[in-house]
Amino acid sequence: MVQEIKVILDENQNITEDVKDNLLELITTFNDTFSDVNLDNLKERLKSLKIKRESMYLTKLPCEYKPFNNEILVNVGRFEQCDARHWLMHALLGIITAKENYYGFNNSDNKFVALNEGYTEIITNNLVGDVDNNFFTDEIIMTNLIAKIIGEDVFYDAYFSNDSEKVLKAMIEAEEK
Repeated sequence: MVQEIKVILDENQNITEDVKDNLLELITTFNDTFSDVNLDNLKERLKSLKIKRESMYLTKLPCEYKPFNNEILVNVGRFEQCDARHWLMHALLGIITAKENYYGFNNSDNKFVALNEGYTEIITNNLVGDVDNNFFTDEIIMTNLIAKIIGEDVFYDAYFSNDSEKVLKAMIEAEEK
């Protein structure tokens, strides 16, 4: 699987060799931990992925993935002062789980954006470690609390299958108990 992805990355002329190497390392880390996750979406999106420098006024995070135009936007001022590996993994999770204009179990009306970001950060922290001054501390706490109620397996399944209804259904079931 990782060899297929390397070939696809090598063909993408929009990304520098250094960034390709960094992405491949993170993809390998992800695949080693989550070998059951289908990476077909990632392979397809890597073909046309672009990384673009963005204004600090438009991108508050060090970097973020925008699925609607398949771009990782980088706030260079913040990116240079942060753990780039952490933030690139956060963006990579967006690519892996992207669907239309959203990723993970967030949906088109953004009802689950806070839970989605919290869960993305939890996975990122588990894969490459936590960072100081995390932008998503409140979201992580909220997600962990809800996971205790509905089960971490629900978040996992919903996140990697782009199905926010699984989270909603589990929350309703938990309320009825």
